[in-house]
Amino acid sequence: MLKVIILAIIQGVTEFLPVSSSGHLVVAKGLFGLESPGVALEVALHVGTLVAIVLYYWQDLMTLATAPFRGDLAARKSAWRQLLLIAIASVPIAPAGFFLKGFIEPLFSNSRAVGGLLVATAVIVSSTAFMRRSRKSIDVPRSALVGVAQAIAILPGISRSGATIAMGNLVGIAPADAVRFSFLIAVPAFVGAICYELIFYSADFRLAYIPGAVVSAVVGYFSLKLLINAVKSNKLWMFGPYCAIVGLVAILFL
Repeated sequence: MLKVIILAIIQGVTEFLPVSSSGHLVVAKGLFGLESPGVALEVALHVGTLVAIVLYYWQDLMTLATAPFRGDLAARKSAWRQLLLIAIASVPIAPAGFFLKGFIEPLFSNSRAVGGLLVATAVIVSSTAFMRRSRKSIDVPRSALVGVAQAIAILPGISRSGATIAMGNLVGIAPADAVRFSFLIAVPAFVGAICYELIFYSADFRLAYIPGAVVSAVVGYFSLKLLINAVKSNKLWMFGPYCAIVGLVAILFL
């Protein structure tokens, strides 16, 4: 139970903050001999972080789920447009995960490679300090580019939230809109990852994993709030030096 709770806390913190949860798992394995939690526990913790997103963006998600069928024409058009943009941004990650699986899986055993990718995350996150705060609307090209950033983040060591928010800022999306869009497109990505793990890998569920999912959800919820506050105050870059330190530790000592 203690191991499950510790892993749930790590998952809840690192999944949303721009520090790469997969990269931290690889570094933790090298430093402390921590083994991969197994598919069943990974699924439970992913469910927990998915619940955190759903709770935080409940009103947005309910609006997207119901507005397309309301009588208000303007609301229907807006909802369908947002759903289209989310779908476009969600497309790149599926073929990337499928075709690059053979390349990506060995990286989880290569601490130095992951360390280098963590340093890359540090550069990506730190670059947000120098980006101009624009307020361009999210359109098809911008949503596609954010989707490409999410696909790149399947590499262990590249932060999904850091890559997508930074890409959003780079193409001119307002910071608050960029972080909201980043986590709206995380919902289909998380659901897809959970389904993939359940279909292609055997999972031995235990009752102890339920508290792990709850802890992951609670910690993830507050980590998400912390991330959003950092983005709004233009302090996302502060996570960059931390990623650089963790990455250099992996490169030099693992």
